[in-house]
Amino acid sequence: MEKQNIGVSVIAPVYKVEKYLDKCVESLVSQTYPNIEIILVDDGSPDSCPKRCDELAEKYSNVIALHKENGGLSSARNYGVKYAKYDYIAFVDSDDYVEKTYIEDMVRLKEKFDADFVITRTSRENEDGTGKSIVNFAPFVTDKETALFYVYTGTYVGWAAYGKLYPKSVLLKYPFPDGYYEDSACMYNIINEMNKIAIGSYSENYHYIQHEGSILISPLNKKHFRIFEICKEFGRFVDKEYPQRQELKVFMYKNAVIQLLNLQKMPWSSYKKIFMKNRPIFRKNFKTILKNKKISKKNKLYFLLLCTRPELYSLVHRISLKLKK
Repeated sequence: MEKQNIGVSVIAPVYKVEKYLDKCVESLVSQTYPNIEIILVDDGSPDSCPKRCDELAEKYSNVIALHKENGGLSSARNYGVKYAKYDYIAFVDSDDYVEKTYIEDMVRLKEKFDADFVITRTSRENEDGTGKSIVNFAPFVTDKETALFYVYTGTYVGWAAYGKLYPKSVLLKYPFPDGYYEDSACMYNIINEMNKIAIGSYSENYHYIQHEGSILISPLNKKHFRIFEICKEFGRFVDKEYPQRQELKVFMYKNAVIQLLNLQKMPWSSYKKIFMKNRPIFRKNFKTILKNKKISKKNKLYFLLLCTRPELYSLVHRISLKLKK
């Protein structure tokens, strides 16, 4: 394959991001990889974002502004995929920003390993730039079963939609589902379609900004419990496709519980209820997790804490947050 041969459509859903949109788009139009189009999908935003999308499309020749009624993040991503002209897709959340080699590094990784799918790390950080999570490792290629293990155990990489280079065809076959946690709900189906998956670090390339009021730090509501439905769906998938990987089902519940306890605001009664309801799953499987040499010490510690008491887990989490500052 010749270098810079493939085209990439970069899709950025836009909804109530007046404060961040320009920075995001500036980072995209500055990409070193030339064969890209940037699709801004205005998801019925009630502020000045629709107008600004049109202005940016007029200013930059490779920026396209699409407008639709509000349907949520998944709907906006799927809408962008439908109108993408290139055969490869990358996503960026419009309140985040990327480094100038974001696309080029993923394309080069695909070319290096002749991979079907590319997964890279991202940096989750605060608005002031603190709390960055930079991890570096040598890129490698693997099969879909191993990639599923890495993604759903959080080893090397995760399941977020961004930080990945997709064939458009697989996104048309497996569009993002509606509702919260849409990335985890479809990523396993996407990975299962691939034969060769390239995994690289490049965590400094994508800046995931944790804003106050985002889903990851918002008050608990019934929509957040959608994640446990996803756990059941994922469990059925594992039983059918990879019955030898039962530990993945336990990890999915671990990820779900930690996602709620660490990142949603809630009264203590709700916190305790979520912890105690799911504790039997971790106690039942802890010995198996402990014996698995491929599971990191950090993950094993999380499982141990989830086998104890909510008071202890909460205390350890608070201490870890203070240490990060």
